[in-house]
Amino acid sequence: MSLSCFPKKPAPQTPPTPTFIIQSGIEEGCAAWPPRVVDTRQLGYINAKDTYFYSQDIGRSFRLGGQTYIMFGDTFCNDYGISDNTYKIIPDPTTPTQAFYLSGEHNGYIHPLIEPTRAETEWLALPENLGVRLAFWCYGGVVEFGDGIGWTWYQKYVVDTTTGVLDLIGVGLARLSVNKSGGKGELSAARMPSLMFLREDGHPLFGSFSALLAGEWVYLWGQTGTDVFLARVHKDDCQFRHKYAYWNGSAYTGDITKSAPVLQDYQQGQFFESSSPALFGQRLPWCFVGVTKWGDSMVMMGAASRVEGPWDVRPLVHAYGIKVPEGYRYCVYPHPLLSSGDRGRVVVSWSENWPGGVIAVELKLARGEFGLPVTLRGQTDGEL
Repeated sequence: MSLSCFPKKPAPQTPPTPTFIIQSGIEEGCAAWPPRVVDTRQLGYINAKDTYFYSQDIGRSFRLGGQTYIMFGDTFCNDYGISDNTYKIIPDPTTPTQAFYLSGEHNGYIHPLIEPTRAETEWLALPENLGVRLAFWCYGGVVEFGDGIGWTWYQKYVVDTTTGVLDLIGVGLARLSVNKSGGKGELSAARMPSLMFLREDGHPLFGSFSALLAGEWVYLWGQTGTDVFLARVHKDDCQFRHKYAYWNGSAYTGDITKSAPVLQDYQQGQFFESSSPALFGQRLPWCFVGVTKWGDSMVMMGAASRVEGPWDVRPLVHAYGIKVPEGYRYCVYPHPLLSSGDRGRVVVSWSENWPGGVIAVELKLARGEFGLPVTLRGQTDGEL
């Protein structure tokens, strides 16, 4: 190897006279920590612009190609069947309930975005699979990568329509893209050939709980039971399982068996980065909203200084029903794209059981002030 491959050692320079700037004071925050709700504004069902009401659940908002969308799980198209994953476009993020479907059959059936492959369709047609359907549910949301492209880590289920028994197979990866030729913002999905994580392996199903892009990394949360684990992968390597690294409580490792939970006893939820400005100040830029496994309909909100945690999660407000006041609410999610975080306002949604839908509510949080950490800036020519 030629020595010219190595950088030259810089010539010594006379260090400048040390200068120090002590920064301290008060950062005017958007919301105080711990959070406290001071006002609630019901936005209503995310069905307001439809001429018909379809019962549905999940409700994860995302952005692709400059457009804002929301993804649902099972959508009961009244007399026309069940569609297991559908989406709507939200023309104006300030009025999310005015979302609408871009296309559908004349009889009112809405086609799923992620559909069975030919092999799966043939499997469903076998006599022994009468009364069985496949469902592809995107609890983890959609991660945008630019130029109208996104990835979603979906859960694949076999559903017995007679007994209602669900058999979770695993987590697959699908590439979403905006149809630029149509001009309406319609989406298409292309599934990767094989599943990324299998339930039978006993490992967390990463990406199926929540996912986000921060810098060069995609962070993915997945569950074993109701324990929540964290992994990450470079944004260019999402489709390569061997490139994933797993948080073991102190560092990332290539050994998935060393994964350590970052949260426990959670059913659904979403992690997100709050910035410009941070919802809870510069020291707590990472946020979480979700619901526990206890079926108590309590909206939980968390914050952390690092994406890995530790997470401080507090009860916020009870989710209520409109069409279905009894029972419990689930699929509690925040909607940063629809929120005015700079005013301490956060839009959250939750799902009712059938025949209900997805309800959006704006929560106004008490404002607060945050002490900035004292920082030291300058250079020295020796130790202090």
